[in-house]
Amino acid sequence: MRTGMKILAVVFLSLSFVFAGVRPGQAELKCPRNVITWVVPFGAGGGTDRWGRILSSASFDVFGMAMRVVNKPGASGVVGWKYMLSKKPNGCTILMASPTPIIGLLREKNPPLKTSQVKIVALVSSFRSILLSAPGKPWASLDGLKSYAKKNPGKLTLGGTQSHLLGQTFILNQLGLKVTAVPYSGTGKAVSDFLGGHVNLVAITASSGAGLVPKRASAIINSSNMKISKKLKMFKGLPMAKDAGIKDISFPRWIGVHPDTPDAIADELSVQIGKLLKQKPVKRLIKKIGEEIIYSPRAEAAKVYAGVVKKMAGAVSLLKKK
Repeated sequence: MRTGMKILAVVFLSLSFVFAGVRPGQAELKCPRNVITWVVPFGAGGGTDRWGRILSSASFDVFGMAMRVVNKPGASGVVGWKYMLSKKPNGCTILMASPTPIIGLLREKNPPLKTSQVKIVALVSSFRSILLSAPGKPWASLDGLKSYAKKNPGKLTLGGTQSHLLGQTFILNQLGLKVTAVPYSGTGKAVSDFLGGHVNLVAITASSGAGLVPKRASAIINSSNMKISKKLKMFKGLPMAKDAGIKDISFPRWIGVHPDTPDAIADELSVQIGKLLKQKPVKRLIKKIGEEIIYSPRAEAAKVYAGVVKKMAGAVSLLKKK
């Protein structure tokens, strides 16, 4: 009799969760107006912006809520970070970024916030920095760049966001080459100045450079040893770090929320983002722009993030302030 009563109790408990639409131990994410705000701390058109808009396209299928992408550029991504911190820690305002704001904060003597002021939810990918030059310039190839930069140290100007600048500065430093780094708050502005002839070189993602090569730009080197998607045929044969006999560097795309967000909600977001990345439309579009899905759940992502902060702290000296 007692055994029967226990079984009935378990059945009723299970049914209560089913009718409530919640699994035992799951935190239900509830957002005002049924909308998740996805903060991109850079301008429209860059790699992070593309990721945000692609993921938002399948948000309702996974979260049961719409996802609104909000661009908050400025101060190398720190403006968007601060915007996220100004919102309630309920998991409804999500920040997606690269190491750019981390580098920006590490370069400041009195940073407006700490790199620890975020609860990491997941990593979704990793990208490399691609160095571009205007076609036909003496420095438009790796050999040409080596020759020109050694004869004219510091004369060439290199534009890009903090991550891309650090990536290429890391590469050029190993090659014994010196250029003048010009930081930009977003890829769009850097590319605009590059095309306008205001900077000699630009460092961007492969997906951002795909529309420029080969007619408007020549690709010089890939900062990592990550192969570029075969879809981006314009980068076929592009030298990687190992081809130049040097160490490579790449950068993770991380997703975080307010540090006071409950762990249960952060865990739920991590799982849901993992599901979002498995959606066929998302996988197809990410592949189309020439990037890779490399997902890490919350616990693993937090460790990687801490390692990235440590690594960037030891490398920011390469980006000297004027």
